Amino acid sequence: MPSIEELRACIVRLDGEIELQKKLLRKLEKDKILAHRQLNAALDPVARLPFEISSEILLRSHAARRVPSALLQICNAWTEIVLDTPALWTTICIHFPCGDDFAELLRIWFQRARNRPVSIAISLNGRCGSWNHHISDVVWRHSGLFEHLEILDDDDLARDDESLDLFGDITSVSLPLLQTLTIRCQHEQRIYRASQILQLLRGAPNIVEFISHKVWTRDNPSPETLVVPTLRRVIFGETSNGDDEVFLHLVLPALETLSLPMRYVSSDEFVARIERSAAPLQDLALGWKLGVMGAVQLHNCLRLIPTLIRFKMWLPHSEVVTELFTALAESPSLLPNLRDLTIDIYTGDLPHIPDSSWRTLVRALSTRRMERLWIIPVPVSPPTDVLASLRELAAAGTKMHVGTEKLNFVVA
Repeated sequence: MPSIEELRACIVRLDGEIELQKKLLRKLEKDKILAHRQLNAALDPVARLPFEISSEILLRSHAARRVPSALLQICNAWTEIVLDTPALWTTICIHFPCGDDFAELLRIWFQRARNRPVSIAISLNGRCGSWNHHISDVVWRHSGLFEHLEILDDDDLARDDESLDLFGDITSVSLPLLQTLTIRCQHEQRIYRASQILQLLRGAPNIVEFISHKVWTRDNPSPETLVVPTLRRVIFGETSNGDDEVFLHLVLPALETLSLPMRYVSSDEFVARIERSAAPLQDLALGWKLGVMGAVQLHNCLRLIPTLIRFKMWLPHSEVVTELFTALAESPSLLPNLRDLTIDIYTGDLPHIPDSSWRTLVRALSTRRMERLWIIPVPVSPPTDVLASLRELAAAGTKMHVGTEKLNFVVA
């Protein structure tokens, strides 16, 4: 029988052998994993492609751009491609409500974008308290990378007096790369702070487009006007309750496209803004829901915009429409570049355009190279001679809809 010393020595020797076998097993497992990777690479067409091509394929995939993190679970080859393609991480979607732990994921996402310009979409689908300042602090600290910023507010539970604070403890926001700012609300309930919207515009020296849809603004921003020299498109949604008061605080010398419901902007204020901006406006849409602008104010405004190509009026009273026809016919210098005229007449006015006004419109159109004419609703057909003239214009290439939504008196 072996002695105690011999048994102890045997155990030590066996421990050594076991450790060697474990190391060998680990090596074999690593070799097996490597072999699997090589096999997958040999079988995976993406892995066999040059990096530039495989990366471009992923960039062209909508699903890959929306959720690149899902590709990290496929295989090592795909993980390497995804992590080495920062452009895949330049679209960031944030859905409130979300927990504080999302902040760390957001930081990682920004890191993977590697200082590329990013598009941020923030979606709200809950009460005002669902806005998480712990998350938004991370967002605003990376605002220097924003190229496009969109806030989509789909809260149908918010109270009329609920105010949304976008910034929390953040005192300044710098958006040197921002091109577009969009805020869309679905239910006209949430209240935004006009001063914060102006702060976003003030911090964006290269912004070209601002869209505001059903956004209610409250608080009293500084009475000083904000000059935004790069803003070319300003769109306030065509809605009866659109809040367009922010427009009163802006001077926009480069403005080319403007849509304004005229809910909180008076005729005199609008003309003053247009005159001060002296912008090369080409596309203008105005609302008459509250009937704040008469024909005289409208004509004074239009004379300030000889560059106008497209003009849309929604919900004007019929007398404003007929007087516009007269002004266009008698003043060829009024809107000399007009090519597109759209009129959505106020239905509560029981609109009726006299036969003489239709003939005046034909005279106005004869001095202009109209490409599109859209007038609705027109419950009573224009005179036969007017219809014949309009059809001649349509045959010459003018796209035309004159009638009701369901019935065209002129089809082209």
